[in-house]
Amino acid sequence: MAKNPGLQVQKRVMTRKRIYIIGGMTFVVVAFVLFSPYGVITRLNLASEIVGLEKTTTRMRATEDSLRKTAVRLQTDSTEIERLARERYGYVRPGEHVFIIKRDTTK
Repeated sequence: MAKNPGLQVQKRVMTRKRIYIIGGMTFVVVAFVLFSPYGVITRLNLASEIVGLEKTTTRMRATEDSLRKTAVRLQTDSTEIERLARERYGYVRPGEHVFIIKRDTTK
């Protein structure tokens, strides 16, 4: 007996429908994995932000350590206070002369 041509057409149509359904579901899953709030792209952005924040934290800790050392020096060393007063405020000891050297800014 010969195969039913109507049945073959029906099988082809069902196969196409399955392919479209599977393709659509695959597209939805891939889109969800990439673009959802917990997706790959979000995680990559957060990872790069974490790296930047860790660098900032390291830099700020170094600054904090430097400031703490300066604070300790200022609390314990009177010559450090004298040096800062001379540099920042132009203080001089009695009998000293201050020479102000101006830089040439016309270049």
